[in-house]
Amino acid sequence: MNKMMNEKKAFDPLRDILMFRGGEPVRLAMGIALALLFALYALFGMGFAGKGPAVAVVAAGCAALLILWTFRDLEDQPVIVLLCTGLMYILILCAHLAMMDIKSGRMANTLTPLLQSMWSYDLVTAMSWIDGSWSGGYLILMGLLSRLETFPWLYAVKLINLVGISFGAMAVQRLYRLNGGTQAGGVLASGASMLALTVLLNSGTWTHCDAVFSALSLWGLYLLLKNHPWPGCLLWGLAVAFKLQAAFLFPLLIPLFMERKISLRHLAALAAGFLVLHIPMFLDRQSLSSVLGRYSQQITTMAYEGAGLSDNAPGVYGLMRIASVREFSGMGLFFGEAVALILAMAMVRRGPLSTEQWIRCAILLAFGLPMILPQMNVRMHYLAFLLALTDARNLRGIAVAMLIELISLLGYMKGIFGSEVIPVLVLSLISLALTVYMITGCLVRKEERYDAK
Repeated sequence: MNKMMNEKKAFDPLRDILMFRGGEPVRLAMGIALALLFALYALFGMGFAGKGPAVAVVAAGCAALLILWTFRDLEDQPVIVLLCTGLMYILILCAHLAMMDIKSGRMANTLTPLLQSMWSYDLVTAMSWIDGSWSGGYLILMGLLSRLETFPWLYAVKLINLVGISFGAMAVQRLYRLNGGTQAGGVLASGASMLALTVLLNSGTWTHCDAVFSALSLWGLYLLLKNHPWPGCLLWGLAVAFKLQAAFLFPLLIPLFMERKISLRHLAALAAGFLVLHIPMFLDRQSLSSVLGRYSQQITTMAYEGAGLSDNAPGVYGLMRIASVREFSGMGLFFGEAVALILAMAMVRRGPLSTEQWIRCAILLAFGLPMILPQMNVRMHYLAFLLALTDARNLRGIAVAMLIELISLLGYMKGIFGSEVIPVLVLSLISLALTVYMITGCLVRKEERYDAK
C-alpha cells in the first residue's frame, strides 16, 4: 500500500516540470517566450495595436532585458521561481503601461509647447534650446522627439522613462548583490525600484525622465566600485549632462581618487561624457561658461520669478517661515558644496571604505544635499531612494529606504495633487533627523563583504 502511494506521489508531471532545473537554453527559451507573450498582451489586451505598436515593442524589449538579465543570476533555481520572477516584471511593466494615457499638467503646459517650438526650428537649434536652462542630454532627446509627426509625444517621453526605469532596476540589482545581498533580495530590490509609488508618479502622472540620469548614475557607481574607472566616469559624465543633480554623487570622486580607484586621466572620460552631449550647444555658438552655469542660471531665473526656496521639498528651507529667495539662494548653493566637501574629507580620513560604506555615503549625499541646496523639489529624492534599495539587506536598510520613499511620496502628494498630508515643517524635521541618523551610520567601520560576480 505504501509503495503504491509513493509511486502515485512520485508521478506528478506538472510538479516535476515546475521543479525542473534547466540549463541556460531553458532559461533563454523561457525568457523569450514570456517577452513575446507580453508583447502580444500589450498589443491586443491593452489596446496598443491601435494606438502605437511601438509602445508594445519597447515594453516587450524592456521585459526581455529584465527577465533574461535576472535569469542569468537564477541559474540554480527551478522553473517555478523563474516563472514567478518573469511574471513579476511583466505585471510591473503593465502597471506602467496602464498609466501611459495619463496627460499631466507638465506635459500640457511645458513639454508640448517646448516640442512645438522646437519643431519650428532646425534640429541643431532645437537640441541647443536656450530658454528654460535645460541640460544638454535632455535637450537632445526633446529635439529628436520634436521631429516625430505621427507618434504621440506623450508616449515617447514615457517610453524613454520606461527604458531608464528598466536599466535602473538592473543597476539596483547589481549594486545590491555587490553589497553582499542575496539573489532573492536583489530581485525584490529591482522590482521595488520599478513599482514604488514615486517611480510610477514620476513617469505616469508627472511625465518626467528622472529614471534616465538615475540609471546612468547607478551604473557608473557600480562600475567604479568594481574597479572599472573609465566606463564608470564616462557614465557619470553622461548622467550629469542629462540632469545636473547627478553631481550629488561627485564628492565621492575625492575619496575614490585618494584610494587609487580613479586617477586624473579618468576624469577626462567624465568631462568627455558631459561635453559630448552639449555639442549642439557649441555648434550653436554658446559659450562654455553658459553651458557649465546652467544650474546657477536656473537659480537666478527662479529667484526673480517668485519661486520659493523649495518646491514642496522638505529641508532646511522648510523650517524657515520668512526667507529672502534672492539672498538665500546663493548662500544655499555654496553651503551645499561646502557640506559635500566636508563629507568627502571625512571619508578620506576614515581610511579604506567597504562597499557598504561607499553605498551608504552615496545614499547620504543623494538624500542630504537636496535638503540644503536651493530650488530643490520632491523629485530630487528619486536617486536617493534607488540607492537606499541597494542597502536594504536588513531591517535598518529597509527602514531607511521606506522612510525615504514615504518622505518623497508625501512631497508628491503636495506637488501633484495639492494635498498637504503632513506640514512641510514636520516633514523637514523628520528628514533632517533621518539625515543625522545616516551620518552616524555611514562611516562606521565594517568588514569588507564579498563582491558578487
